[in-house]
Amino acid sequence: MQIFAIVASLALTLAALFVLVPAVRSMLRVIRMGGPASPGRTDDPGARTVTMLKETVLHTRMLQWTWVGVMHWFVFAAFLFLSTAVAGAYFQLFDPEWAWPIVGHWYPFEWFSEFIGLLSTVGIVWLIVYRQKHHPRIEGRRSRFFGSTFWQAYFVEFLALLEGAAILFIRGAEFHLADHEHATRAHFPLSSWLGDALYPAGQGTNENLVYFIAFFKIALAMVWLIVIGRNLTMGIAWHRFTAWFNIWFKRESSGRTALGAVKPLTVGGKAVTLDDIDDLDEDTTLGVGAIEDFSWKGLLDFTTCTECGRCQSQCPAWHTEKPLSPKLLMKGLREHTYLKAAGLAGHTERALIGKPDADEGSYNPEGGDFVIDADALWSCTTCGACVEQCPVDIEHVDHIVDMRRYQVLIESNFPAELNQLFKSLENRGNPWNMAPNARMDWAKGLPFEVKEVGKDLESLESVDWLFWVGCAGAYEDRAKKTTRAVAELLHMAGVSFGVLGNRETCTGDSARRAGNEFVFQGLAQENVETFKEFKVKKVVATCAHCFNTLKNEYKAFGIELEVVHHTQLLNRLVREGRLTPVAPEAGANQRSITYHDPCYLGRHNQVYSPPRELLQVVPGASYVEMERNSERSFCCGAGGARMWMEESLGERINMNRTTEAVDTGADQIVVGCPFCRVMLSDGVSALQAKSGAREEVEVLDVAQMLLASVKGDTTTKPEQAPAAAPTAPAAPATAPAEPAASDAAGASLFDEATTEPAAPATSGGSLFDAAPANPPAKLASGGSLFDAAPANPPAKLASGGSLFDEPTPEPAAPATPGASLFDAAPAKPAPGESLFDQPTNKPTPPTASGGSLFDEAPTDPPAKSAPGGSLFDQPTDEPTPAPTASGGSLFDIPADEAPAPATTGTPEPTAEATAKPAPSGSLFDIEEEPTAPAAPGESAPATATGGASLFDIPEAMPAAPAPSPEPLEEPEAQPEPQAEAAPEQHEAPEKPKGLFDY
Repeated sequence: MQIFAIVASLALTLAALFVLVPAVRSMLRVIRMGGPASPGRTDDPGARTVTMLKETVLHTRMLQWTWVGVMHWFVFAAFLFLSTAVAGAYFQLFDPEWAWPIVGHWYPFEWFSEFIGLLSTVGIVWLIVYRQKHHPRIEGRRSRFFGSTFWQAYFVEFLALLEGAAILFIRGAEFHLADHEHATRAHFPLSSWLGDALYPAGQGTNENLVYFIAFFKIALAMVWLIVIGRNLTMGIAWHRFTAWFNIWFKRESSGRTALGAVKPLTVGGKAVTLDDIDDLDEDTTLGVGAIEDFSWKGLLDFTTCTECGRCQSQCPAWHTEKPLSPKLLMKGLREHTYLKAAGLAGHTERALIGKPDADEGSYNPEGGDFVIDADALWSCTTCGACVEQCPVDIEHVDHIVDMRRYQVLIESNFPAELNQLFKSLENRGNPWNMAPNARMDWAKGLPFEVKEVGKDLESLESVDWLFWVGCAGAYEDRAKKTTRAVAELLHMAGVSFGVLGNRETCTGDSARRAGNEFVFQGLAQENVETFKEFKVKKVVATCAHCFNTLKNEYKAFGIELEVVHHTQLLNRLVREGRLTPVAPEAGANQRSITYHDPCYLGRHNQVYSPPRELLQVVPGASYVEMERNSERSFCCGAGGARMWMEESLGERINMNRTTEAVDTGADQIVVGCPFCRVMLSDGVSALQAKSGAREEVEVLDVAQMLLASVKGDTTTKPEQAPAAAPTAPAAPATAPAEPAASDAAGASLFDEATTEPAAPATSGGSLFDAAPANPPAKLASGGSLFDAAPANPPAKLASGGSLFDEPTPEPAAPATPGASLFDAAPAKPAPGESLFDQPTNKPTPPTASGGSLFDEAPTDPPAKSAPGGSLFDQPTDEPTPAPTASGGSLFDIPADEAPAPATTGTPEPTAEATAKPAPSGSLFDIEEEPTAPAAPGESAPATATGGASLFDIPEAMPAAPAPSPEPLEEPEAQPEPQAEAAPEQHEAPEKPKGLFDY
């Protein structure tokens, strides 16, 4: 037996070396195909070594999944120990009683040997059961093992099971060597019992058993090496060797994940800036367009992927039936890399990104001419969940952004919606394509002065903070409420701050993550110059994307800033006692709140506690967590420039997240980012339209919640609140003290009273509404809990109003059916109006069918375009007035005035009447300021035609000539709005297409 064991073991060893050595050389050659990595990959070797040992030996990243991590550690430790056990087996082939010098009969070493053998066996059995329990045949796409190569996993698990058990079997045989002076149960605490049960007594027999088991251990190891040597893409096995290097060469020597800043655009391992463009060769590759364009670290990432699927299990795109899976992306790139390196036909000329036919797969389709589906590339929200979860530090987001850079900068091949985004950022300095001189509109009406640099301040040295408002905070109506709330809180706390006003421009986050590096750099350089000019040192931002960019990416442009998120600063002020929430009155009913972690605040910057600490000190509220929270929070769907792209594949990400938030039973969903607020607000509105969420559920920012509690505005009513008044006709305007009728359907429980009497109540009023001293006008569905009473109150609050909405300056008449959930109700709202229409000085010209999301209105009205026009077609010069049609937006906000009536027999126009916008109007159409009714013979303003742009900005222009009276008298041209609308107009489609469509 001894001779056979020696010969067979040596033969297998030679065979393994014959296969393994060329395999390692081949793998190194493939990795060297990649370009140079950034020089920072080797800085601070001491810190890198500590990080590597922490993540491998201590399993710090594996333990994010606790029990999986624990069981994997047992197998991992046994693998390390078995490396010494296999080496010792060669000596046992010649001397069955051989032991390692010094430690061979040391009690701790022997006990560890036996217990790690047992725990390894238990661990691998547990992992085998876990894989079967979560197998794709049971869970389908929800399984994190979906798409993994199962024969490889089974092979590794089977070998690991035998290797762990072999430790106990061979030591049991050693125990039965009769003349072994250390053959006591103290030296063999576990294997001695196994030896008694399995092995007979006798010197010769047990020696042969030792020879056989030593050969068996060697054979297992050599077979394993031969198999992986023949399969260089077998990441589940190769990661045992490559993970050490992949972790050591991770992007940050500090040990943090490759999140926060995006990897700079590099050529030849050196960062490229706008100043370098003229020095680049014409054939210079920007980004990644072929496998050779990745750095060697990227190819090492692909090689190291274990196909564990943790990234896939957290990916919002994969969870909503989109083709992107970070695991399958790495796997597809790895397979293509090694096949192309081998010169396999069909891979040498294969494009990296392409569009599959209906019957092709998304990754390396057989016979296809591409490697990765373009839809997979552009589905990424750059939320960072994949990077956060990866136990071997693969940098998925950096690779995706690099591939996008090539598509944008070299191929000019990107989603059409991004075209106008880039134009808006270049021309207007903001993605909304709004005028820069409107950046300070948010501050109008505040009871204190907001100091602006260049007007009220010479530099930021004279104040504590630069308040970075951001594009959303300056232009987006819901985000403006957050901006105002933060400004008020800072003022109340005695914190001095200034703003840049019109000198502020977009940070460039969306441009960079969409792949347009040079637009980002242009915006960044402009902002950095402004910061230096006005001596900016400390910045507070309300937008998580601005916060991340200013904190992590602007340092590359030569400026160091102290950047905090507004939740961090507000939490500090509360802890210091400079802001004090007011306790609710006795017997108040509690409301429940839940918090959504913005990806760029949480995962990218590890800010989890401050927002929660603020919410937990808000009086009168109970806090409930969503199942997916903190590090495992689910994305809202707006990151990675997805805010500006259509979502036509699978389920909408924001709907998935909103459903989870609503299912907690929370009354208020709280966010810390304006992008998140837009996405979740739209999700709540869509669910409410389908009766999937209670009408009182609303989405708010942390700052709004804190401001209300500091001001003492209660969101709850005492349990003994008086009952609402019965339904009655509206009181006359001369009797403001009359009790209000019950609230309108969906009205807030605690809306403050306005100064005018209420209209008759409709169904849906709150059970706890109290009749105010000055009863409000008829409250609209979804009214805010904290709506302040305006000086000139509206006649009826629009449905869907926010908790902290500021009232409009002029009264509005009741909204018509089909109006938006969040409309500030007009006297006669027209269907099709946009959520964020802003008044201008002139009416909007008719927009051509198929107009761009971001088209700017020309000086002269455009002519009617032909059907099928491009999404981003620019309007022509010839005006063609056209009547409006139905199809208004869910979130239309009407203007204060309306043009002359279009048909005979309709009521006379009033000052409150609004113009009808285009059918299927955009979510962010900027509303014109309507003109007065046209007198006979005068021109009437033109109305927008179908297909109006999502972000069209109207400019001053002459009104289009009014149509002749004859067509206007035809009722088919512009029918009078009906009092009753079909309920189907409020229902959202099951598979929404647009960013905010329902």
